[in-house]
Amino acid sequence: GMFHEIKERDSLYKISRFYGISLSELMEKNPNVDVYNLKIGDKLCIPVKNMPYIVKKGDTLDWVLDHFKLDYDTLRHANPQMSPLMLEENEVIYIPGQGM
Repeated sequence: GMFHEIKERDSLYKISRFYGISLSELMEKNPNVDVYNLKIGDKLCIPVKNMPYIVKKGDTLDWVLDHFKLDYDTLRHANPQMSPLMLEENEVIYIPGQGM
């Protein structure tokens, strides 16, 4: 897994969606977290198998595949929501195997 530092406006739901995990998984890995009283700077344990990546301006599908040493089918399997041929700036995609 990895750690996520709480920032302003973070919620467990928002964090779970960002990392592509269920809310129950997030709560299970952080039993001492008061979900009604998150504090900026607190750290949560994130049980991820796939690392989120925010697409930057100029990123191409070919660049992502080459940079992360992935084949298209592997990336597509981890990102069923992804457009099949192009990436959009600020889109969150998941990079398989990078979060372990």
